Amino acid sequence: MKKRLFSLAFPVMVTLSAFCGLFPHTSSAATYTATVDRVVDGDTVYLKETIQGTNKVRMLSIDTPETNYQGQAQEPWGTAAKNYLQQLLPSGTRVTIETDVEETDAYGRLLAHIYKGSLDVNKEMVRQGHAVTYYIWPNMLHFEEYQQAYLEAKQNGRGMWNPSNPIPELPFEFRDRVSGQSQDKYVGDFFTHTYVVPNDYKQIPIEKRVFFFTESDALSAGYTKEGSTGGGASGLVINEVLPASGTNYQKEFVEIYNPTDYPVDLSGYIIDDIVNGGSSPYTIPNGTTIPAKGYFVWETSNYYNNSGDDVTLKSPDGTIIDQYHYSSSSADKSWVRMPDGGSWSTTMDSTPTKGASNN
Repeated sequence: MKKRLFSLAFPVMVTLSAFCGLFPHTSSAATYTATVDRVVDGDTVYLKETIQGTNKVRMLSIDTPETNYQGQAQEPWGTAAKNYLQQLLPSGTRVTIETDVEETDAYGRLLAHIYKGSLDVNKEMVRQGHAVTYYIWPNMLHFEEYQQAYLEAKQNGRGMWNPSNPIPELPFEFRDRVSGQSQDKYVGDFFTHTYVVPNDYKQIPIEKRVFFFTESDALSAGYTKEGSTGGGASGLVINEVLPASGTNYQKEFVEIYNPTDYPVDLSGYIIDDIVNGGSSPYTIPNGTTIPAKGYFVWETSNYYNNSGDDVTLKSPDGTIIDQYHYSSSSADKSWVRMPDGGSWSTTMDSTPTKGASNN
């Protein structure tokens, strides 16, 4: 977590748990006490104090209609959202600021949930129909709560969901149209852990959407491309990776696991590092088969970067089957799924089990 810069904002470190799809997601979030200076629009607030080098807060997990985007606005919904937030947070209101995994965005704004007493202001904006849920991985706190608030607002026709005057475009759709850009984020289904390409985002209902800046992010989060099962159509997954050899293990290795009840022909499958950018992909020889509930191991030397790299498994036609990203390594230690085919470990395993069960 980045070094904090404080003015009159007082931090309290807390550990919060959320769920990213079917796998647990733990966040060391932070909370700060601060004072509202002014509301800019329905999801942007200025504070009187500086937190993480900024006093501008972009409210997490929500998106509100625009009041002025490149000179255009979504009216009357944009003004209605701003006015409602001003009612909730008049200047001088004492609030608690809660961050998540990524505390700031590319514009230097603080990404946060705002609480006034026990009221979750972000969620209240959704519940009243003045905001729509907008989750961008890895900031996934309160996902199911917020989606229930969205469904409540939609079912009751509140705010932008009023059937007599419904908003014609979601805020991000409006921004894309005005700017002339196409949707560029991959979109996942929180509950099935599958994802689609940016242009197919409408296939995922709003109450299930998780946005990813890149396909690599979706894969790192454990999502698989729509139409796949498990780690792809074959079900295969990368199960264990030892990226730094040492005295006990003379070679690096990548272990593939087949969780299905039938053997899979691995002929022509490719193991690589960076997606679409690997310099020396390895093609598995013809005639190679991985048994049901079995393992395939590729040993190599000086292939993966010790400081962090991607491990990618692709089918013969180039479709990504599974991918794992690690940010560090230690000699003779491996990153593993626990149990086989399950969630990736958060620390390295000092007893690698090459070609055998991690359970």
